[in-house]
Amino acid sequence: MNIRIQAKDFPLTPAIRSEVADQVERALARFDSRIVDVDVFLSDVNGPKGGPDKVCTLRVQLPNRTTVPIETVEPDLYSAIRKSAARARRSVRRTLAKQQRLAPKAIRKFRHAEDALT
Repeated sequence: MNIRIQAKDFPLTPAIRSEVADQVERALARFDSRIVDVDVFLSDVNGPKGGPDKVCTLRVQLPNRTTVPIETVEPDLYSAIRKSAARARRSVRRTLAKQQRLAPKAIRKFRHAEDALT
């Protein structure tokens, strides 16, 4: 799993980078072989004004070009990272389960089409 991290409007410190990597790896470790890339975008919407304005956006790329986007807004950046990672785990699990349910139907449809041609 390849994790890319970008920060906007504030510096990306080693502590933040480490927290993102730990949370994302822990949350998505179960699906590691089925995840191509994880892009993490961190930003501070309101700047120095304060308020619930720290945004953590995760974009999980699965092998069949399916993208699972997650966005969380919190007053604390570390809380936004933790919640985004947890939400990504649930969303990726749902998406992969749905793909597994649909795969046999697609195979059957393909076989029927193939039989019709012969």
